[in-house]
Amino acid sequence: MVKTTCCIIMLLLGAVIFCTPAFSDENDDLKSYPWKKGYLNLGYYLATLDSNFRIGDKNLGVGIELDVESLLGLDTSDSSFRIDGGYRFGKTQRHKWEFSWFGFNRSGSTFIDAEIEIPDVPPDGGGGDHSIGPGQFDTVFNFDIYKIKYEYSFLYDDRIDVSLGAGLYIMPIEFGFTGVIDGVGQSTVEESITAPLPVVGLGFDFALTPKWFVRQQAEIFYLSIDDYKGSIANLQFALEYLPWKHVGFGLGIDWMDVSVEAKNITDVPGVDFTGSVEFSYLGLQLYLKVFF
Repeated sequence: MVKTTCCIIMLLLGAVIFCTPAFSDENDDLKSYPWKKGYLNLGYYLATLDSNFRIGDKNLGVGIELDVESLLGLDTSDSSFRIDGGYRFGKTQRHKWEFSWFGFNRSGSTFIDAEIEIPDVPPDGGGGDHSIGPGQFDTVFNFDIYKIKYEYSFLYDDRIDVSLGAGLYIMPIEFGFTGVIDGVGQSTVEESITAPLPVVGLGFDFALTPKWFVRQQAEIFYLSIDDYKGSIANLQFALEYLPWKHVGFGLGIDWMDVSVEAKNITDVPGVDFTGSVEFSYLGLQLYLKVFF
């Protein structure tokens, strides 16, 4: 799924580049441009989530793999406060730093009234099947997403801003549950990782009028270091209305798919577990924009 998504995003990026007008003159009068030098978005973020967590090496068939929403009772939606910001620098204002943060703290409790068999993955992996229940299960799955990115606007004039960028996502993830595993009463499983995932991306902003803006971003990356694998794909779209000199409003939607897999390694900072985490979300954000 991630590979297919990455291919689609690459095609979209190429279409944007080839359909965009020619390079603008770097000596154009910046005073006629509607792009702001600095901004801060403060907003309410609501998302639907789908998460899977595995503890153990899937190639050896050891451990347990769980869909935490459907099986362990976590809500499929959650809300968060979200911050995004950016600052342009340089004489031509083509250079820009961007950052963002938001997070979800989810917990759930459910009673499983029958033993549920969880087949070995992959089949005949050597570790045997597992089971959970019957009994009470209490689950926690928390994560934060921090992003910092540098962008360069290679197409930049009074109507469009098309930029290429590279950055880093840092994702502290905490997962744990207490319940009956393989017939053992009230076993507790806890894991905590901080997954570093670099990204490359393309941004395409369009000024409909001096006060109405369409903003789009696409980011992808895949990283494999020894026994660590991580992938990320992200699409964002927002419509902004800036009626006042320093204050405006925005409505945005974004989708992200993240996958992290590791085998008890120490050469990747923050990743020292054996297992995998996969989650995706589709979110809607309403925000206040402060700019200058």
